Amino acid sequence: MTGLDPKVALAQARADAARARLSTTVSALQHKASPQVMAQDVADTIKERGMEAMAVAVDTAKRQPVPVGVGLGLLGLFLARGPIAKLLRRTTASKRES
Repeated sequence: MTGLDPKVALAQARADAARARLSTTVSALQHKASPQVMAQDVADTIKERGMEAMAVAVDTAKRQPVPVGVGLGLLGLFLARGPIAKLLRRTTASKRES
């Protein structure tokens, strides 16, 4: 840069610095947009949200154990409705045969 106008030299230096910053930014974005990093970010977010939801659920269960117990009991019955219905059909069928 010898023999250049000082303003041109300053502009060139600024352009070089801006180019270096842009290159750093692009590299950081490429890293952040890589599938592995994105998958890890999603996994971390899901894990954090799950832990928060679990903490809220435990706190609610401690404050209101009866409604939570009833709700869990109903959920259990709902999830077991198939086996319960099958058992009732068998019991009813065996009573008819007797």
